[in-house]
Amino acid sequence: MKYAVIAGALSLFSITAAANQTSLLSYDYAEVGYAKTDIKSNDKTDPDSPRYSGYDGYVINLSKQLFENWYATGSYSQSRVDYSSTTTFTSFAPLPDGTYPSSMTNSYHETTDMSLTRYNVGFGYIQHFSRETSVDYALKYGKSKVKTEETLAHRLESDGNVFDVSKTNYERSETVDSFEVTAQIRHLLTKQFEVNAGVGYKRLHGAGAGYVGLHDAESENNLLLKVGINYAITNKITFAASYSYTDEYADIAAAAFRYYF
Repeated sequence: MKYAVIAGALSLFSITAAANQTSLLSYDYAEVGYAKTDIKSNDKTDPDSPRYSGYDGYVINLSKQLFENWYATGSYSQSRVDYSSTTTFTSFAPLPDGTYPSSMTNSYHETTDMSLTRYNVGFGYIQHFSRETSVDYALKYGKSKVKTEETLAHRLESDGNVFDVSKTNYERSETVDSFEVTAQIRHLLTKQFEVNAGVGYKRLHGAGAGYVGLHDAESENNLLLKVGINYAITNKITFAASYSYTDEYADIAAAAFRYYF
């Protein structure tokens, strides 16, 4: 029995080593594309909210195989969302000069600009099972920052006369650290078409439940799921589309062009 286990381990090692020499799946690439991000704990970027709009921006991904089975990886993205609202109500309070108009209108116009900046760096281990199939395991560290700028304008008027105009600006931000561990499988269905899927955990540490609400004060491990497809346009250029889901944190969709070097 002991010899059978040893033989099986040696057989798996030899298969993996042979696959490393002939794998069609490269880990040397640069990728640039569009990304959409939803933060569930924020009213404006939660897809279940009636006020939903979501963050739109770009993402840059880099990967480089360093040794036979090891690679380095990094990602950077910036996105933003803008929205505004106006509230108007009528009252019969006295004007600053002490007189009472037939009606007085208060208008409040709120404009909000939110930007999301994210990056991560890490390294991983590659295990090739065949020329068409590989599994990689990665450990990553990153940061996410949401910056919010608000402008609140007030206008008081009556019978066409403006009595007061004021504007107030607010600015706040929240930054969190992230630690991520994932396992991903990549498989070539044809020479041009690749499918991939991953699972992992992501833990956030940082500012806690602030105005922008990136996460709870000390979040537990968040389940991370990812699926994607890659289509080779040429030997060097591939179109990549992916969707990532992180429990209670964000949904991320990305469409990008990847260049293999």
